[in-house]
Amino acid sequence: MTSKKIHITDAELSKARDYIAGQFIAHSWWPKEQPGEAKREFELMKRSAGSLNAWCERWLDAGQAKKLEKTLRG
Repeated sequence: MTSKKIHITDAELSKARDYIAGQFIAHSWWPKEQPGEAKREFELMKRSAGSLNAWCERWLDAGQAKKLEKTLRG
């Protein structure tokens, strides 16, 4: 979905998981397409940076990816 490659490092994994989990709690529509399926996949893929990167690339649009990166590195 996103046109931007995400690169979450092992050091950023915990912060990225917390951010994504917070978005699920705050916004029932997040991410924009199939949030229920995205949330189920997140639970399966949140344990490693590589898996979470793949999840982000599949589910987040460019704007959501940018906000995640800003949270991690801003």
